[in-house]
Formats: sequence, structure tokens, C-alpha cells
Amino acid sequence: MRFRSGLTARGWTLLIAGGAITIATSWIGEPDLAWVGLFLAAIPCLGLLVVLFLSPRLAVERSVVPPSVSIGEHARARLLVSNSRHLGFSSLSFEDHTPDSLGPHASFDLARGLTVWRQAAGYEVPTSMRGHFPLGPLSAKNFDPFATAWKRWRVPGEPAWLRVTPEIWHLPLPRSGRSVGTTGEATPQRVGQAGTDDVLVREYRHGDGLRRVHWRMTAKRGEMMVRLEEQPWDPAMTVLVDTRAQAHLGTGRNSTLEWGISFGTSLATALLQERLRIAVVGANGVVFQPLRGEGSSSSERLIAAMTEIQASGRESLEDCLADPDALSAARSLVACLGVLTARDAASLVAATAGLAQTDALVPDAVAFDLPPERARAHEEACRLLSSTGWNLASYAPGTSVPEGWQLLMARREAL
Repeated sequence: MRFRSGLTARGWTLLIAGGAITIATSWIGEPDLAWVGLFLAAIPCLGLLVVLFLSPRLAVERSVVPPSVSIGEHARARLLVSNSRHLGFSSLSFEDHTPDSLGPHASFDLARGLTVWRQAAGYEVPTSMRGHFPLGPLSAKNFDPFATAWKRWRVPGEPAWLRVTPEIWHLPLPRSGRSVGTTGEATPQRVGQAGTDDVLVREYRHGDGLRRVHWRMTAKRGEMMVRLEEQPWDPAMTVLVDTRAQAHLGTGRNSTLEWGISFGTSLATALLQERLRIAVVGANGVVFQPLRGEGSSSSERLIAAMTEIQASGRESLEDCLADPDALSAARSLVACLGVLTARDAASLVAATAGLAQTDALVPDAVAFDLPPERARAHEEACRLLSSTGWNLASYAPGTSVPEGWQLLMARREAL
């Protein structure tokens, strides 16, 4: 096991002072005082032997609760440090290594005696970036009883992993199909066996008429269920998240990129809960599509995909819109875009010409204080989209994702 060791400032002081006293007293012919110098010099040397050969034999067990949090939330790391060596009195300081994006390393101290022991410790983990982050390894540093020597080494133990997901907001979906490009009904799910019970039902919603309640299924499921008329599946929707690095403003959690990823994840989650067919597309192409027959696990897979998504180095949206899987089955599109150019607008118009409905959230050029030339190009691109039937709403710094969604839906209702 690799380790480092040495003397503390106190140890070096005693060693140098002891050596100087020994040399000086020997020079002047005072052998009795020379023994004092030798004693002082021996203290740090003995301390170094203690930390090298009598240091605790440590191990650590680590967990993080909860193992998955949204960006901006805190998790708690829990450590159980144990010593299996009986002879090993020392003062211990620990440092648990975490990625720089999670803040400074956590540190704590322990002082234990000559015995086998187990000690629990913990610390809060702040989050400001998405991704999967390892917590660990744990490094220990022990000192001799007089704090003249030290030894540092890594404690054996497996790291724990923390997943930081995009911030997921509750986005209420309008029941009017005109508002979101769907019929408003969840994709029907056939319940029961073949025969007279083979009906299409869904959960009761406020406003449903009592004549549509299916009492037999209500009794079987233990919750109010209503009939659905036979109808085709809802048109599919594509959620486009502009992940081009050059199209976004700000850094970290407060950037427009993270705002867009949070919006895309929140909207896609809400649509999956309604059992609608969706695709999520980024600047590099399709990020997520549900698998045929996939159930509730699709939401977990969506969150995992959006957690891993990274800023793209692409300059235009042409490539992702050219992906045959991106818009092949879509009837509507909702986009969260960055700062646009005329080329971006032309690509969006050409790619979505056959869609029934197109909505987009874009950053407000004035509110974000864009340079005049860039702001002018962005506003011209937005005007081109609006003139071709796109429903656009702008968001500013400080606008929350639900507020942006409400603005977009309000403009759609006003059309």
C-alpha cells in the first residue's frame, strides 16, 4: 500500500534543536547536556517509528443517501471507518476525496485509543452539475502521541456513486389537444381478458361525466375508472433540446443549457406519464426513445439519458434535424432553443414543414444582454420562425421552467 510519511514542524524543530544542543555541548565539553540534546532529537525519530509500524489498520464502508438527487439538492455521504489493530494509539485526520464539481473535499478528525474500534462519520454533498460522481477514496493521516511525525495513506474501501439528475419540474399538460398537439387522452391501455370485459379505460379525472364510469373495473382496481372511446393512438411528439455549447449563455447550474435540459426532461417525463409516444432529440441526434412495450422503466431510462447528455460542439441544428429517427413519426414538436442564427431558423422551418404544431422557448435577447449583432441575428431568426407558424415564447434570467411552460401554453391558447 502506497503511503507518505515525514516529520511535522514540531518534529523538525525538536530534531534540529536536539542536534544543535548535542553538537554545541560536545564542543564545549559538557557531555551531560549532550544527553539532553540526544533525548530531544530522539523524540521525533521515535514518533516516526510509531506512525510507520503502529498505525491503525483501517477499512471504510461508504454509502450515499439518497443515491440520486436533482441538481441543486444535497445528498449525505455516510462512512463507517473501522480499525482491526489492537496496538495503534494515534490521532487521525481523514479526507474523503470528491470531484471538484461537488466542492472541496470533506475532512474530519478522530482520536482513538489502544483497541479495535468502529466509528461512523458523514458529511453533506452539495450538487451544482449533472452527472455520475464517485465519492472516495478516503485518505487517512495519523500522528504520533506528541504530534512530531505523520503518515498519510489511502484507506481500503469501495467508492460510492452519486447521480445528479436535471431538475425535474411538474409541468401540467393541458387537456385540450389544441394546446399540445395531442388529443389530450392518454394512450389507451387494454385491460382485462378477451370478452365483454375487454374495454379501454383510464383513471378518473376531474370533470369526467359519471356516465363514463366503468363500475366493474372500478371495483376491480379499487379506484375510479372511466371508459375511453375507441380511437387511434395520440400523434407522437418530439422534444428538441438545443445542446450546442455555442448557442447558450452562462455556466453551471444557472446556464441556459441546464435550463433547457431541465425543461426537456420535465416535459418528456410528463408526457411519458400520460403514456404518449415521444422522442427526445439533442444537437447530436436522438437522445431517448421509449422501447416497444416498455412500461414505467421508460421514465427512469429517460432521466438516465438526460443526466448523461453533454454540451455539443456542433455549430448548427441541421445535423440533428437530419436524423431520420428524430422527426419520422412526429406530429408535433416542442423545442427549447439557445441563441439562434438565420441558418438555424431555416433548418428548423425546413425540417418541421410537415408537422401539425411547433412550439419553442427561446432566450430573451434583451434580458440576457446579448451583444447587438448577435441579438439582432437572434431576433431575426425568431421572426422567421413566427412567420412560418411557430409558436414562440421567450424566457429571461430568473424565469423558472414552469413559468416558461405557462408562457408557451398561454401563447398557444391565444392563437
